[in-house]
Amino acid sequence: MKMIQQHIAHHQTRFSDHPFFARLEADPPLAQLAPFPLCLTFFVMTFQDILRVCDERVSDPKYKRIVHRNRLENAGHDRWFLDDLAALGVDPPTPAQLFGQPHHAARDASFALVAQAFRVRHDAGRLTLLLTLDSAGHVFFERVARYLERIGERRCLRYFSREHLDMEKAHGVFGEDTSARLESVVLDPEARAEALQLVDRCHSELDGMFDALEAQIAEAAARAGVPPPAMGAGAQSVRTHALRPFARRAARDDGHRP
Repeated sequence: MKMIQQHIAHHQTRFSDHPFFARLEADPPLAQLAPFPLCLTFFVMTFQDILRVCDERVSDPKYKRIVHRNRLENAGHDRWFLDDLAALGVDPPTPAQLFGQPHHAARDASFALVAQAFRVRHDAGRLTLLLTLDSAGHVFFERVARYLERIGERRCLRYFSREHLDMEKAHGVFGEDTSARLESVVLDPEARAEALQLVDRCHSELDGMFDALEAQIAEAAARAGVPPPAMGAGAQSVRTHALRPFARRAARDDGHRP
């Protein structure tokens, strides 16, 4: 699994340079980020099903305990999201709105990621799916929490808070013992190839969702006459912060097989 962890870490660094996160570094008023966070609703809700499907389908004991615990540790975060929408004065989308064009990209990404949970052949792939989504989540929650702190957001939030980020980093899958055990797992060539391709596909879907979100924000800002942020402004600040425990360790390459 070490090669898989390194591949996830590579994509995590790349994801942190997305223009959406550069926009946050410019500290725009929260109102200028509409349709964020509303258009993430479908994905946040669907993530709970991705956790469930992976948990129900994994059978290998060395992965089952990790996947099940990860599901339990993420349970209820969809309700945190809805509570945060209410705290921010944002009405959750109606069913008709949720299946409208502004939510198209989030639905596409969500359906594609659920499909990965169903179609993957190896339990290592199911764990890889969850590790990949968690690694991207660490980038997202860190950048959003820091942005909200910088603009002085005082409303009581949970999903978009630093508390949530700290809880994500404390998940059992990122513990020293678990990470070391995963690094020691040797995958056969077929399982390794499936896992590497899965990481690529996951980030392709995440990129598409955030590309669409950034495009909608940019379009609304242009209509309002707001100048675009300097793209890349936040890249250096991201790279000086450690993102994930296993990502740091995976950066070392001692030549062993995954």
